[in-house]
Amino acid sequence: MIKYTDVMFCTKDELSKLFLSVNWNSGKYPDKLYESIKNSTYKIFAYDDDKLIGMVCGLSDKNINLFISYLLVMPEYQNRKIGTTLLQKIISINDFNRVELICENKDKNFYFQNDFIEDGVGMFKIKW
Repeated sequence: MIKYTDVMFCTKDELSKLFLSVNWNSGKYPDKLYESIKNSTYKIFAYDDDKLIGMVCGLSDKNINLFISYLLVMPEYQNRKIGTTLLQKIISINDFNRVELICENKDKNFYFQNDFIEDGVGMFKIKW
């Protein structure tokens, strides 16, 4: 059973392994990555027992704007709605008017399926 928590009890190595599993270069800098995640306004982690398998984090003014800086799930756990659950959990923290992120073309359909729109620069979920 997948457990979700906003408590950061993962290690630098676990974070690095997660990021490298999806070929993100951030995983090559475990110290910087760990501090980056730790200092994010909001973060939610997904665990399979004690194994870190996914996470989302974002920066926010805690009112109107949320910028999602990372959303990733280990490849062997993808297509199980874990990414969608992480996304929903971080968005529901507050009644944000604007949720923004940048993604690769191959990931756009995931965000379209989660009610994001494209504006040519980034992807946004706007609720004014």
